[in-house]
Amino acid sequence: MLFTESYVLRARSAGLLHRNCVRLRLRIRRLAAIGAGSARLRGILGVFATVLSGAAWVLVLIRNLLLRWAGAMFRFVSGEVEAFSRWLRSHDDWRIARYQMAQARRTEKHHTRRGRAAPMILMLCAVILIISAYAFDLGFEVKLNGESIGYVRDRGEIAAAVDRVEERIAAYQGAPYSLDASLTYQLRYMERSEAVDVAALENRLFASVSEMEREYALRIDGETVGVSGSRTVLELLLRRILLRSCDNATQVSTAFVNDVRIEAIPAGTAEETPVAQLEALLSSNRTETQYYTVQSGDTVSAIGQRFGMAVSEIKALNPDLDEHRIHIGQQIKLAGEVPYLSVQQTVTLAYQEEIPYETEIVYDDSMYKNKSAIRVQGVNGLADVVADVTYVNGVETDRKILSYTVLKEPVNAVKAVGTKEPPRTASTGRFIKPTSARFSSPFGYRRSLGDYHTGVDYAGAVGTNIWAADGGTVIWAGQRGNYGKYIIIDHGNGYTSYYCHCSKLLVSSGDKVAQGDVIAKIGKTGRVTGPHLHFEIRVNGKAVNPLKYVSK
Repeated sequence: MLFTESYVLRARSAGLLHRNCVRLRLRIRRLAAIGAGSARLRGILGVFATVLSGAAWVLVLIRNLLLRWAGAMFRFVSGEVEAFSRWLRSHDDWRIARYQMAQARRTEKHHTRRGRAAPMILMLCAVILIISAYAFDLGFEVKLNGESIGYVRDRGEIAAAVDRVEERIAAYQGAPYSLDASLTYQLRYMERSEAVDVAALENRLFASVSEMEREYALRIDGETVGVSGSRTVLELLLRRILLRSCDNATQVSTAFVNDVRIEAIPAGTAEETPVAQLEALLSSNRTETQYYTVQSGDTVSAIGQRFGMAVSEIKALNPDLDEHRIHIGQQIKLAGEVPYLSVQQTVTLAYQEEIPYETEIVYDDSMYKNKSAIRVQGVNGLADVVADVTYVNGVETDRKILSYTVLKEPVNAVKAVGTKEPPRTASTGRFIKPTSARFSSPFGYRRSLGDYHTGVDYAGAVGTNIWAADGGTVIWAGQRGNYGKYIIIDHGNGYTSYYCHCSKLLVSSGDKVAQGDVIAKIGKTGRVTGPHLHFEIRVNGKAVNPLKYVSK
């Protein structure tokens, strides 16, 4: 009976020890894995984690030795128990045997408790390592002029902040600036919450500069127009005015034409200008003399309307200007209202442009020298154009072509010009005054007579010579109606001239006459109030003002 109980007790003890060993082995492997994983942490913490990982494996080795020692002890105790059992069987003393078995069980529990201490210590170390990795870090303690202001992981953060402060002060002062501040660093083990707020440090360094106690003057073309205690206020004001002048086209560049500067001046040098007053001044207009380059299709009156000037004002500024004859590229002096701040804006435009055709000249010896004819009509081409167009206060000043793609080629015109000497009676294409008599009545509506005058009158004595205003063919010479005796000369190209109220006709219908030939005498035939010449020029049968072609 004693032998059976001893065997059962030993089997149970061995099973319990085996299960405890398995659990201990799994726990130590998990803790060792935690220690090995922590080696991926950066810096000194990573080295510390690696050391702990090695320590974990050492503890595993110690655990194996302990298990072997426990097994040996178990085998020893088991042998002793079995021997003791044999001794009890020989002496039949059950109480002594039960007492010895209880002592063996207490010894086994004591060794089990000692086996659990190592993994518990390892687990505690791993927990401390994980908490340290999340709450602490290795960094530099920063001291400004001997005063600790916090910690940083990288000294480069502070150096970059100092550079930004120096650049900011230099921008305000308009000159390079070096910050006079003593910064020292010391390697420390820090809490993450103690890290320096770099933005707050920048503001602190900026505020510590005594040289920033100054004002800022806004100068336009060298003239001070306002003073402010804040450079930023002046910069925002200028930006607001600049953006107000822009349109919705694709911007290439926008800038002030004027020399605009913000300069630092000592505080108290000048009285500060209210921002609203300064903005009103910069947004106003002023009278300025400028020069305008004549573009295709321009007229003096159109230019005046564009700049708010009358034609007489433009002529007063340009005494030699002929308002009826201006040419592309001509410079015209103007005085108009322009913005106080002139804005130059360059925009990218895409548009289609006609390509003008050219005229080819061919010579024809069958035509008179003063004659010409178009043999082939010219046709303009078409092109796609992309250009950078520069405007100053909305007026184009420059155009730079970026791309030019021909969509349709132009067709050149062909003009035939005669080389044959014309006869004396051929038309010259221009008119002369038809008589030496005095100019007496203009073309158009006459209020005094209540009629529309289709020509001009030259009053003179009866018998005064009348000349052909240009060469041509007489197509009428006779007397009819209110015109009395009169002559009509055809000059070609739709031009005809009339000579009315003559006293005597010196040519007949069909005659060829040359410019300046005497063709009739002044009289008072027809409906007249006195002797005079009524002279008309008609173009394609319509009467036009002769004074456009001849003098008074």
